[in-house]
Amino acid sequence: MSLIPTEWGEPDSRPGIYYELLWIGLAVVVLGTLAYWEPFLITISITLGVILGIAVTYSSFVSERFQRLWADFRIRFAGLFVLSMGVQLGLAVAPTWTVLTMLVTFLILIPLRVAVYLRTR
Repeated sequence: MSLIPTEWGEPDSRPGIYYELLWIGLAVVVLGTLAYWEPFLITISITLGVILGIAVTYSSFVSERFQRLWADFRIRFAGLFVLSMGVQLGLAVAPTWTVLTMLVTFLILIPLRVAVYLRTR
């Protein structure tokens, strides 16, 4: 049972886009705070964040194939579990690279999600 209404998951849902942008904004604030308070000694290419942002947005909102794949609860749970373990591993192995990449990814997701909403509306 979902805590949010099912119609918020639709790409053209106005309350859904507000809800998603709230979570994306919260992620940007948290990751930005981490990036500000931790001294970063290495730099990364912004290209990886752009590619990840476009891939996540396309697969989540545009591709019907991925929407059908994520409809199965077991696959969704397994996918989220693998994603969370991957992020934790990334933070343990390369914290700077992981935080900066996730920050860039979330920053790219904001205009892409708005574009998907406007396109499907």
